[in-house]
Amino acid sequence: MSYCFCKTILHHHGIHYLRLSPTHFIEANSHQLFLLPFTRCISSTANPNQHSFAASYLIKKCGFSPESALSASKHLKFETPDKPDSVIDTFRRYGFPEDKIFKLVKKFPKVLSCNPEKTLLPRLDFFLSRGMSSTELATLFCIIPPLLHRSLENIITPTFNFLSDLLQSNDKAITVAKTYPFIIYHRPESYLQPYVSILRENGIPKSHIASLIYKWPRTVRACPIRFRNTVETVKEMGFDPSKLVFTLAVLARSAQSKSGWEKKVGVYKRWGWSDEEVLAAFKRNPWCMMSSEDKIMAVMDFLVNNMGCESSYVAEHPILLLLSLEKRLIPRASVLQFLQSNKLIDEKPNLATLFKYSEKSFLHKFVDGFDEAPQLLKLYREKLNLSK
Repeated sequence: MSYCFCKTILHHHGIHYLRLSPTHFIEANSHQLFLLPFTRCISSTANPNQHSFAASYLIKKCGFSPESALSASKHLKFETPDKPDSVIDTFRRYGFPEDKIFKLVKKFPKVLSCNPEKTLLPRLDFFLSRGMSSTELATLFCIIPPLLHRSLENIITPTFNFLSDLLQSNDKAITVAKTYPFIIYHRPESYLQPYVSILRENGIPKSHIASLIYKWPRTVRACPIRFRNTVETVKEMGFDPSKLVFTLAVLARSAQSKSGWEKKVGVYKRWGWSDEEVLAAFKRNPWCMMSSEDKIMAVMDFLVNNMGCESSYVAEHPILLLLSLEKRLIPRASVLQFLQSNKLIDEKPNLATLFKYSEKSFLHKFVDGFDEAPQLLKLYREKLNLSK
């Protein structure tokens, strides 16, 4: 049998169609020919702008763009509005704000395909029963929407209970979950428990561990092996595991890479510190290694070159490196310089003490007691305003 092929009549999505007869076309590619009924050819040329029901729902009901709706709809299984409507209605019934509902849906469209009775209600009821408000719960699931699909029995409940027991408080466990929700996303035996075990094995009191997890829950992000090495390094530095400062040192070391740590040590050495002085400063206040390199340089420059401090004095009082240059050091230094230049004080006060005072105590000792108090207060406030 022979055929006379006409020219290509359609080029759609990279496929060429050639007429074979009044009722059939040929789908042609570089390798082979396929005989297709006319109806299939016509269906393949359907309007590419047409969307599935799921995609249309996402566009009309949830505010998706056509592109994002098309992508998300590939993973959704519903052909009527019943299921997605029931999901949205469930969130509304539990008091979720409208903006949070649709933010959650946009971040995790799969939630529209779930069974509210089996998936949503047990998890929502669990957190509400533990004291979390509807708004807090909405925020939690907006941060980590896949938590809605995590096992309540094997992950969420045992992790939350472990956290609550450690902190000796349901409310504190809720606070940690809100601050760092990923902490309840994993099985406790694979995520939270190993860190607690490492600290307990090294003699750190349970109360200090609880304080660390409560105030800085992101500490448990580190690889357990690396975390163990950090704890051992801190012990080798001479820190006492029974003291709270030990946990702060662990936090400071685990919060940065080895190269980041070495860069900060290098900055201090540029100001003449020895390795022993760096270690001594770190032991006095571990937070001195949490400041950025730029902050360290700026504060050291101000204290040494503007205030006449010895570099070693700062090493002995590392708390100075944590204070705000604009909101604390410069305004108070301006008041001190005014008092000295006008011979209103006989001796230069201890700078570490002056800068550590609460604002009320500082004003009482260095402003209010002088006849020039209005001028001093004006100067002080002008410097503060410059930092805003």
